[in-house]
Amino acid sequence: MITVNIIKVLRRDVLSDDYLSTDYLLSGQITLEGLDILSQGAYTITGYQYLSPCYQIQKPENIQITGILQSCVIRVTYPAYTEGYMKEYLSALVTLISDQQHAHSFVQTLYDDIKMVFRSKFHRRRTEKSEIGKRSLIFIE
Repeated sequence: MITVNIIKVLRRDVLSDDYLSTDYLLSGQITLEGLDILSQGAYTITGYQYLSPCYQIQKPENIQITGILQSCVIRVTYPAYTEGYMKEYLSALVTLISDQQHAHSFVQTLYDDIKMVFRSKFHRRRTEKSEIGKRSLIFIE
């Protein structure tokens, strides 16, 4: 079984004297099942970006994990006093996620199908609008 690992730190920000924020690049995507494992079922969908749900996980000691579902990047906000062990903590947490676990998942397949339907409707509407513009140009000429 292949597990998800931290590849590198993308960015580190100092939010205040008490809190830091770090963006991590992972070796695999965070799927619905992976999100459930990371949060132990206690996550919040905070909105949508690029037709994908954004999530937030609140962990003990005021550690907050946020990201976009199906993305390899996560942002971790944490108290400054936990900086020394944060990468090890997160590394141990994400290794619980299997990189290939969503391959035969009904939930993941359903999610991917719904996402494709929305994308096709969006592109169809976009194409219809551009066709109307082309037709009006032909009539004007």
